[in-house]
Amino acid sequence: MQKSSCASSVDKNLLIIAYYFPPLGGVGVQRVSKFCRYLPGFGCNPIVVAPQPSAFYMADEEMLREVRYTELHRVAGLDSFKMREKLVGPLKPRIDSPLRWIVRRFSWPDTQTGFVPAAFRLALKLRDKVDAVMVTAPPWSSLLLGRILKRVTELPLIVDMRDPWVNHPEHNSPRWKRALNKRAEREVLEEADAIIAATRSHREDLSNRYPHLAPRTHYIPNGFDKADFSRNTPSASKKRNMRTKPLKLCYAGILGLGSINRGTTLYAAIRKLRDEDGITPSQLCVEIMGEISAVEEERIRRSGVSVFIERLGYLPHRNVMKRLQKADLAWLPYHSEYSPLIVPAKTYEYIGSGTPVLAVVNPHHETARLISQTGAGMVIGEGDVDGVADALRLLLKGKFPYSPERKAIARFDRRCQAGQLAEILNELTKYG
Repeated sequence: MQKSSCASSVDKNLLIIAYYFPPLGGVGVQRVSKFCRYLPGFGCNPIVVAPQPSAFYMADEEMLREVRYTELHRVAGLDSFKMREKLVGPLKPRIDSPLRWIVRRFSWPDTQTGFVPAAFRLALKLRDKVDAVMVTAPPWSSLLLGRILKRVTELPLIVDMRDPWVNHPEHNSPRWKRALNKRAEREVLEEADAIIAATRSHREDLSNRYPHLAPRTHYIPNGFDKADFSRNTPSASKKRNMRTKPLKLCYAGILGLGSINRGTTLYAAIRKLRDEDGITPSQLCVEIMGEISAVEEERIRRSGVSVFIERLGYLPHRNVMKRLQKADLAWLPYHSEYSPLIVPAKTYEYIGSGTPVLAVVNPHHETARLISQTGAGMVIGEGDVDGVADALRLLLKGKFPYSPERKAIARFDRRCQAGQLAEILNELTKYG
């Protein structure tokens, strides 16, 4: 790959502290894996420190191919996943396990602090071969590690915040955590040389709370990788003309965990179409790829439309992207009251897939603005059953609106985001 003009004449080495790394699966793994894949094209060599893999909610062995050329150092640490593995064996935990809630509620800053000591010792051994350090969070204990490394090594520190720490509904509960979170976040960000937020809303929140840090606060969103999609899959317009049956609504990710998202509006809309229009599963089905909470399973059962829903469970990321691209519609439910600062990471992959999106979310949320600005589909407010039913009628008639803005979509290409990170690194190390 040709190097970007933003790359310096001498390659830089970036030490990345990443708790979530292949073969672990899930959203948190994608961002850092794609950075590792594309940073070398911009004159930046990633060197990763990650824990030994343990029994996690999701595993994706195929993602190891993404990082096969990355210098990777594994360390052992007794965190919550390792402790569980020692107690009950290598069984995959449930994402909605009551034990998960209990452990997270009574730990600070999180349940992964056991990773910090070993990661710190290894990072010190690597200090002389790297030009800067990047820590990506959650887990928040990685940020505390980054602060310690900055003080000891005096290397430039980049803090990548995939989620907000302060003003996050889960991390602010119980109350005793709030003051600790605020103080710790301030202390870390004060010493960071660059701060990265994954949404515009979070960047604005950080800049408002820390005005003096605004010049070093950057926005690098999550994104999509064109290499994850097949070039031979029909475009959205061709898919509409082909009118395959049944038409497939695709959902990727965890569904029904806490108050993050739920499918009640869609289920009610399907029931409405069944009762009023006579729609059957042979005409329309919903394909869920990912974990479904027990609460959501009960919602599906009580909705009366479970025959319309196909549960595929957790699939490797590449398989999910292929199914997403072949689907007729990508379904994106998000309970915006959960957090105004978070955009579901799947949003960007939906946008990049070429499949129209039906976003069931508050029209004023950043997620909704992304769908509108990229022309990727329709936004219907959560709870608007009639609106969703009408959108599905348009889909069944082959008239669902889809007018993608190619330039707007291209901004979320993973290569572009790696280039943004490389520019930050070059700016921090240009005098080094």
